[in-house]
Amino acid sequence: MPVEDKFYINLNQNLWGLVVAYSALGISEHWGMRWLFRMSFVVSIGISISVLFTVAFYTWNYCNKKAGA
Repeated sequence: MPVEDKFYINLNQNLWGLVVAYSALGISEHWGMRWLFRMSFVVSIGISISVLFTVAFYTWNYCNKKAGA
C-alpha cells in the first residue's frame, strides 16, 4: 500500500482554513513577522467563528432529525 493511502485526512473547508491560519500564526510568532501575525490573527478569528456556526447548525439539525426519527 502506498504511503499516500495511509495518511488520507478528510477535513472540510473550514477546518483546513483553521489549520492554515493557526500555522501562519505559529510561523509569524517564530520569525517575528508582525504583518503575517495581524493577517493570520484576523483570518483565524473569522474561520473560528465560521467553524462554531457550522458545528452549532450541524448539531441542531442532527438533534432535530434524531427527535423526529
